[in-house]
Amino acid sequence: MRIVILLVFMEPAMSVRVAVDIGSSSGKVYYGTVDEGVEIEEAHRFETNMKTEDGRLVWDIEYLTQEIRAGLEAVVADGESIDSLAIDTTACDFGLLEDGELLANPYCYLDQSLYSKDEELLETVARRDIFSSTGHNGLPSSYYYQYQTHPELFERADTLVALPQLLSYELGAKPTCETSFGVTFRMMDIRTREWATELLSELDLPIDVLPTPVEAGTNVGTVDPSLSESISDDVDILLAPSHDTAAAMAAIPFTPESPGFLCTGSWFIPGLELEEPVINDAAFDVPSSNELSVDGRIRYLRNLPGFSLLEHCRDTWREEGGRHAYDELIEHARDSESFRSIVDTADPLFFEAQSTGNVIEAIRTYCTETEQPIPESEGEVTRCLLESLAIRTAITLEQLMAASETYTDRLHLVGGGVENELFCQMVASATGFRVEAGPVEATAIGNLLSQMNAADEIASYSEGREIIDERIEFAYYEPRRTGEWDRALEHAVAEFGSIDSE
Repeated sequence: MRIVILLVFMEPAMSVRVAVDIGSSSGKVYYGTVDEGVEIEEAHRFETNMKTEDGRLVWDIEYLTQEIRAGLEAVVADGESIDSLAIDTTACDFGLLEDGELLANPYCYLDQSLYSKDEELLETVARRDIFSSTGHNGLPSSYYYQYQTHPELFERADTLVALPQLLSYELGAKPTCETSFGVTFRMMDIRTREWATELLSELDLPIDVLPTPVEAGTNVGTVDPSLSESISDDVDILLAPSHDTAAAMAAIPFTPESPGFLCTGSWFIPGLELEEPVINDAAFDVPSSNELSVDGRIRYLRNLPGFSLLEHCRDTWREEGGRHAYDELIEHARDSESFRSIVDTADPLFFEAQSTGNVIEAIRTYCTETEQPIPESEGEVTRCLLESLAIRTAITLEQLMAASETYTDRLHLVGGGVENELFCQMVASATGFRVEAGPVEATAIGNLLSQMNAADEIASYSEGREIIDERIEFAYYEPRRTGEWDRALEHAVAEFGSIDSE
């Protein structure tokens, strides 16, 4: 499946680099060839197939390793000789090793039990103090929960390994923790890029298993020759920015005047790329977080429920025998009444619904409590969610800009939302910004460009972004700020503009 067009003219080199991108529901293996340009193809796609062990949702590392191997073999079957690979995944998760052996499959951040001890954690350290220490509004929930419930594993473990680096380790790399991923554990000082040891000591959490964070671009080994007879034993394993959103940043052509972005997928991540973290009262109140981009820059952002809300609705309708084709739903949404019902997708009700799947019931509850018409048809529900997501994005961006005293003249929109023209126009109209939509596969492209940067095939991330700006065909959407949008935004700000739900 061909994904991306020619990106850059270079001297002939024929380097083939593989980008492995693993989300919460699916994984994809892409490869890029370097000759007179860069071209990305999807070689393999697979479900993540998480499983339950002892009542907990976990990543099946053996299965994922097999699927990655299948992806590498598919690249070779296409006649390519692989030079390097890098892996990025969703955030927060890790494994523990003892003498090189994985003690247990890593818990998945989607397991809600990981957050069941948050109140206990906050009895020891205030959330505001955690934000001051880490720059992150989230809590070190997973690390805290796992240590409280399974201290024996931490006593046995030699080292913690971040999920993407654990998968790299299974392929033959050294066990490590790449910095942009380590930040998502919510226990690293964003200013120093080192573990917040004082905070961890105050929480009585173990420090000795935490490895020294390693920067993206580092070569951490080569593929184990026993992995597959068809794969060469001289394939370098590199560290991309291994948090998937960090990887995507490499593929966004930011300028000093346009630091604004919206990453769209299961989660929505509106934010700004900045030179320094934003750690002040206004940032805490948003609530917002500081994570890493590329070249040492900051992703100042807020994590919000995204298209997973619509996906859960589709699952419900599919079970009921209704429509489930995405394009059809969008067309019915286009034909539905605008601004009939607006919900706050940042309300705790929707964070919970994103985990349970009960999104339609959450919409009904919210609309009943706020005395709005309840969306009934699939088109009405879809329109409600799309408009609500666009409005919440607009409100959040305003809050982030105010807290950081940084403004943007346009919005870079990447990920799955790029292909939804109705939604892109809604975002432009809600935010008042020109929307530059693309690329869809920003994470894979960013992963690939990070490998090229490490191999000196491009001079810098800045050059990579210039390439993207020049060679990718973007879609542009201008704001259409009608009176309806103005009234909807005014109502939304009055109703839920300042809700604190993280």
